[in-house]
Amino acid sequence: MTGGWHSCISSELGRVEAVLHDIVRSDNDQLTEMCHYVLGNHGKRIRPALAILSFYACGGGEPSRAIDIGTALELVHNATLIHDDINDRGEMRRGAKALYRQYSIGKSIVAGDYLFALGFQLLGATSKEIVGYVIDAATAMGAGEFAQKKYERNVAVDEDQYMRIIQGKTAHLMECAAKCGAFVADPDDLLKVESVGRFAYEVGQAFQIVDDILDMTGDGAATGKKPGNDLVEGKPTLPTIYAMQDPKYGPRVREIFTDPGTGYDEAAEAIELIRRTGSIERCLAKASAMVDGALGQIEFAQGSGYRDALEDMARYVVSRDR
Repeated sequence: MTGGWHSCISSELGRVEAVLHDIVRSDNDQLTEMCHYVLGNHGKRIRPALAILSFYACGGGEPSRAIDIGTALELVHNATLIHDDINDRGEMRRGAKALYRQYSIGKSIVAGDYLFALGFQLLGATSKEIVGYVIDAATAMGAGEFAQKKYERNVAVDEDQYMRIIQGKTAHLMECAAKCGAFVADPDDLLKVESVGRFAYEVGQAFQIVDDILDMTGDGAATGKKPGNDLVEGKPTLPTIYAMQDPKYGPRVREIFTDPGTGYDEAAEAIELIRRTGSIERCLAKASAMVDGALGQIEFAQGSGYRDALEDMARYVVSRDR
């Protein structure tokens, strides 16, 4: 981990962990266990970090409300991951069995619903504007998942459609996190709120593009899943879309992408072909350009160490290996 953006709010992120641990306790021991299983197997807490860093970059002081909002968004995010794994029949999540594989589909659906409810319970103590931002993001996430389903194993998918999918699936919730943090810091300066939101929206798209690259190029021990998982599941990703356009290797990539019988051996073949097309480099260049453009949205916070931390986070999103 590159570090700066994460370490400068380590105390606040520690408070996020404490709230997460406490709020999921229920009278049902297994439900509590399942929630801890999901929340204990986590990444960098990007969404709470975005909320907290945006709060400070916009002049926020005491961070309790930003911490609660970041925690609520992490609960919502993890709820969607539980349901996505069931919907996609995913086997692994960050190196561990998907929750429904460890327990059952029925119980996992309930656990996801429970996390959603807890997230909105935390948000209930905030303003109607914050709740509105979260509802907009949650609605977009659902639409993004439906759009992805529409284009599974579908060679008609193009770059614009892919971008709409990832905007719904990923970018809107990251935008929401930043806007919520900025709004709590200064509800009267909506220009800053919108600017920070646009920054996070662009970074969110870059994040998902890199995620889709890592599905092909990442070390399975680091990413927690076998390379080529998206190809096996027939998910349309930008590296595959670009490669299917290649005159030499595209026809075979299309065959593998559209075949419902595709397994990891065929996916490995497709990944080698995708590498030869230059698609990976093209995707990385696009993600980097999006981050470069996003940074212009937070120029109002020049001189703030938290603005620098947001830039560090954005650069990390492109350079990460998991």
